Amino acid sequence: MREIAARVREGLAGGSRVEVGRVVDFEGFGGRRAGEALAVFNDGPASGSLLGGVADTAIAQRITAASPSSLFELSVGDIEAVAAGLACGGVATVLASDAASIPPELWAALENGLPVALVTRVDGEAASKALVLVDSPVSRMLERHGSLGDADSDEEAAQAARQALRLGRDSSQIQLAGETRIVLETYFPSTTLVVVGAGQLADALATQARLLGWSPFIENVWNDGTAQRVQSLGRPDAVVVLSHDPQLDVPALAAALAVGCYVGALGSRHTQSRRREQLRDYGLVDAVIDRIYGPVGLDLGARTPEETAVAVSSEILAHRSGRSAGSLRLSSGPING
Repeated sequence: MREIAARVREGLAGGSRVEVGRVVDFEGFGGRRAGEALAVFNDGPASGSLLGGVADTAIAQRITAASPSSLFELSVGDIEAVAAGLACGGVATVLASDAASIPPELWAALENGLPVALVTRVDGEAASKALVLVDSPVSRMLERHGSLGDADSDEEAAQAARQALRLGRDSSQIQLAGETRIVLETYFPSTTLVVVGAGQLADALATQARLLGWSPFIENVWNDGTAQRVQSLGRPDAVVVLSHDPQLDVPALAAALAVGCYVGALGSRHTQSRRREQLRDYGLVDAVIDRIYGPVGLDLGARTPEETAVAVSSEILAHRSGRSAGSLRLSSGPING
């Protein structure tokens, strides 16, 4: 959605009719990239893509024929899916919406890289109703825009959106309320990873972060610039402290804990204990200090910097997703997020 936001906003401002489709549920495909969207314009080329582009033409036709908002299923065979770079075929549930029926604050939030939730009511005439919640860095509140049609529905949807936004990642879910279907989508900016400390592990973490589509930064001094970078982070982001210098690691940990993002710290249990005492001197209470993942990383038996980077980034991903990081073989829930 973030990739098409500017085009959609410009199209609407220019008087174009714009229909937007996105996958809100699926079975198969071996996983997919969350947050994909396809915008179809009545007076120009489409923008974006779904499912590796495997069926964009067919989806565009269905989107154009949709009512203000509607759900439809699309089946893709294994041969076509693999040719498009997907692991296997599957069935996708696509939500198509008239972009004009969505509060414009959604597109502005997406363009500005803000966490945002979109709730759409799909039930005939009320299908054009949508509610948007923007996590504003200015007001430090969830700003509400639009309506599903009545105050009770708005409040119920807002509560569900708040819970979904706490996960800190792109997500979608379909809920049933009688004969009405409510689609809840959340969109987050890419994770920013700040590594405090230098060396081979810092370089390996930056490399791993880029493979995941994250934005890595390595900081090796504590100054106003480093403090501002950490303070600008949000819940989807992460700080990993590698330094063992109290003049660097302690203020970095304190600043990261104040933000509310993932906070990890490399070091022995003795080092973790030393930091805890110094953070108490900073005025932090144990309940806050306990949020530090230290020693950092999942227990994968990692030895090299590259293996350790995988263990650390995996823990960050599990934290963002609210998952236990156990083996899928031993789980019974959904395997793709």
